Amino acid sequence: MPYALPSGSDPNTTGVQLRVDTPRWFTVTTPFWYAPFRPLPPKLDALLPIPADPPDADHRWLEIPGDHRTDLGSVPGVLWGLVASYGRHTLAVIVHDFIASLALGAPAAEGFDRASAADEVFYAALRDPDAGRFRASPFRSLVLWTGVSVGRYYTHHRAGFAALAAATIGAWTAGWWLAENLGGRPLPVAGWVLLTMGLIVLAVAGVVAARLERLRTSDVWVVRALAAGAAALLLAAAWTTMPIPPLFGVGVPAFLAILGVLAFLAGSGFLLAV
Repeated sequence: MPYALPSGSDPNTTGVQLRVDTPRWFTVTTPFWYAPFRPLPPKLDALLPIPADPPDADHRWLEIPGDHRTDLGSVPGVLWGLVASYGRHTLAVIVHDFIASLALGAPAAEGFDRASAADEVFYAALRDPDAGRFRASPFRSLVLWTGVSVGRYYTHHRAGFAALAAATIGAWTAGWWLAENLGGRPLPVAGWVLLTMGLIVLAVAGVVAARLERLRTSDVWVVRALAAGAAALLLAAAWTTMPIPPLFGVGVPAFLAILGVLAFLAGSGFLLAV
C-alpha cells in the first residue's frame, strides 16, 4: 500500500476522516502519507515538500496534514455523469489538492513548476498499482489528469492556456473539414494523405517524447495528445468511405481549416517551447 494511513485502517476503510465545512468544502482531520511508486524527475522532486518525520527512509514520502481543506475533485456538476467528485480517486485527489495549494503561494515563476510536480504526483497516485481499491481506472485517471493539467495552465500560465485552447480548437476545425471533404470520395489519395499525416504526427510524438525525457519535465500530456491525434488520423485514413455531413447543413470553409492547422502548429510549438 503506497499510503501510510492512520490507526484504525483496515481493508474496508482508510481511517482518513473529513469534516464537512460547507456542502462543497471539507477539512482533513486525520493526517496521512503518500509515497509515489515511481520517482519524479529531479527538477520536479526538488519542488515537493520535505517531510520532517517520514514513516521510513526507503520511500519519498509526502505528508498530508490534518488541517488541509479540500473540495475533493473539482468536477463541475454537469460532468458528474462522466466522473464523480469522489470515488476510487479520493485519496489521490486529496494528495494533489494539498501539493497544488503550495503552488498558489509560490512566486509566479515557480508556481507553474510546482503545479507540474503536483500533477505528476496526482497521476502516479491515480494509477498506483499498489493502491488496491483506491486505484482509478485508466479512463477516469486520464480525464482527471487532463482536467488538472488544463487548470494548471489557466491558473499559472495564461499564455500557455491560450495556446492550448488555440491548438485544440484548430485541430478539431481542421479535422472536421477533412472528415467533410475527404471522406467518401472515390479517389484513394484522401486515405493516403491522412495515412501520411498520421505517421508524421506519430513521428513528431516520438521526437517530443525524447525531448521531454532529456528536459526531465512532466508535460507528457503533449506526447499523449500527439499520439491520440496520430491515432485519429490513422483511423480517418480507414474511414474515408464514410463522409460526415455538414453540421446543421453548414460545412467548415476551407480557409477555417487552414487557420485551424496554423493555430494547432503555433499553439503546439508555443507549448513545447514553454
